Amino acid sequence: MKKQILLLTIVFALSISLTGCFEPSARSMGATLMPAPLMHRAPADTASEVSLTATGFWGHSDDAYNVSDLDAGGGSLDLTYRWSGKMAPFFLNVAVGGFGGSLKFGCDDAYGCNKDSKSDQKYISWLETKAGRKQYSFWNVQERLLVGADASSSMVIVGMGAGLQFFQGNSDYDDIRAALDDEELVQDIDGKADYGFVTAYWFGFNLGHQASLGNAVLEYDVLHKGDASDWTSSLKLTYRHPTGFFVGGASNSLMEWTVHAGKQFVF
Repeated sequence: MKKQILLLTIVFALSISLTGCFEPSARSMGATLMPAPLMHRAPADTASEVSLTATGFWGHSDDAYNVSDLDAGGGSLDLTYRWSGKMAPFFLNVAVGGFGGSLKFGCDDAYGCNKDSKSDQKYISWLETKAGRKQYSFWNVQERLLVGADASSSMVIVGMGAGLQFFQGNSDYDDIRAALDDEELVQDIDGKADYGFVTAYWFGFNLGHQASLGNAVLEYDVLHKGDASDWTSSLKLTYRHPTGFFVGGASNSLMEWTVHAGKQFVF
């Protein structure tokens, strides 16, 4: 019996790979990781701290996750509380932001769109029509809650966080994505509003004595929404000056690249 089940499973998997019966995946742009980078303080400061960070960003993608010719811009605010004493590495971060832009639907083999698959020909045909080539507008609002630990020595910064990210959107792109899902031409993973479990990991360096020259941190974020193959991720590199100004860039699943800049205010 077990051998029969195993054989049926193999046959089913092979039939899927040969016929391509899964539809291409489509995502809300809110499923991109929030462009707001986490800020990190100098290692000698173990007092409790509240900080407010304002971030602006711009992003572009030629071809990513079944979208193309994407341009987006927006901003966010986040509030961070850090405990004191032995609890000093631990923090709570709450962020809210919004962004908008324009994009076209595309065909990305990594996310289920196979140009040689008969099952995807109706979607490919739609892309080749005037409607498929149209530039659609989109906008999204995002909220994020993170808790974590941010350990810092005289030189090295390392840490991780986890929490939830919420996102909402209601635009041309969201409406067409839902209509394509109704026609079973694409699989709409998020709808117009959703949330997912998010994790963040980072590694960086304090520059100069007690970070007198600031710090540079590489941050990797993952939104665990949908199957593992549908998780979105972001890799950010940020330099923060001791004055609180910062600048950086990122590569994302839903946007090929973004640049960000802003200011942190410590209270």
